[in-house]
Amino acid sequence: MRREVFPEFELEIVLVTVPYPGASPEEVEEGICQKIEEAVSAISGIRKQTSVAKEGSGFLVLELEPSVRDVQKLLAEVRSEIDNIPSFPQLALDPEVKQITFRAPAIHLGITGPGKFDEDSELKLRELTEQIRNELMQLPPAPPTDPIGGFLAAFKPARESGAITSAVLVGVRPYQIDVEIPEESLLRHGLSLIEVAQIIRRENLEFPGGTIRTSGQELVIRGKNKSDQGELIERIKVVAQPNGDVLTVADLGSVRDAFEDRTAIDEIDGRPGMVIRVERTSDEDLLTVVDTVKKYVAEKQLPPGYRLTTWGDQSIDVKDRLDMLVSNGIQGLILVFVVLSLFLELKLAFWVALGIPVSVLGASAVLLMMDQTLNMLTMFAFLLALGIVVDDAI
Repeated sequence: MRREVFPEFELEIVLVTVPYPGASPEEVEEGICQKIEEAVSAISGIRKQTSVAKEGSGFLVLELEPSVRDVQKLLAEVRSEIDNIPSFPQLALDPEVKQITFRAPAIHLGITGPGKFDEDSELKLRELTEQIRNELMQLPPAPPTDPIGGFLAAFKPARESGAITSAVLVGVRPYQIDVEIPEESLLRHGLSLIEVAQIIRRENLEFPGGTIRTSGQELVIRGKNKSDQGELIERIKVVAQPNGDVLTVADLGSVRDAFEDRTAIDEIDGRPGMVIRVERTSDEDLLTVVDTVKKYVAEKQLPPGYRLTTWGDQSIDVKDRLDMLVSNGIQGLILVFVVLSLFLELKLAFWVALGIPVSVLGASAVLLMMDQTLNMLTMFAFLLALGIVVDDAI
């Protein structure tokens, strides 16, 4: 049985997000939220709509009726209705429609770097953090550290995939390519920042161009000129000179790889840091995930000045409750056997005491067949039932 803190559940909530860069909340409400509300109002199965208009984006939270059996079908209907809205603002980005999924964090892994807050140090820290995240996703499951888990591991089939399938970066800024052109350079060539931005947007594209079919083959045509590196943006041609020369973005100004501006500083123990939140999915064992992360932290060699630290270990409570359950079961078994052996015959004591492991294992077999897990609720129920079984046995 998989071990976790609380049972898995799905929130029957659909979230619609439409970014609208630079727009005020009033513009977002009029151009985004009201149109989405009207589009999805006719869909059956929606209990409540909640719109949120904020600067630069609009949200719509749809709470579904408990009677909705196929959430994915309703999700497709919502997406279809929103895609048919013809009058979104021109600068609004593509809407995103998704079901809210709940994933409980298993443990947090922090990476701290040298005590500098400049962009070069942040870029190096971000590269190292992403490298560690990719390595975590490829780790095989660590062997159980507890004796019971180690004993039961011999009877479990080996996992074909890694122990960790979900690791999310926290406290990181999105990448951004900054193009900085001095005003003198723009005036000298009769340009404006808006015109340069339109040229970069027009040239930095990747789009399908159709197919060419012949009698013997079929060729797929694609325009691949989209780049996500500053040195490639520098080569985009902007304006042609009378003498035939063509000026690029690098000739007009400077391009650098950086991050989005944000008025916040992320620190771990007073040092610049980034966090990897390791999450447990529905088919993973909490204790296995945490043990794998801790084993990786103990063995990982980092460059000088960098350090790994962990916190928020959710397996501690589960281990404590599991140890309590095991110790109580063993103590109850011994007490029943000893008391009945002293006051009654040994044969009777053996068969009565045997009812304790039979009851626990029988209940576990039923839970296993129903795809249930060992969590704080089921283990609490086991503790209550264990006391009843021991009392009735005596």
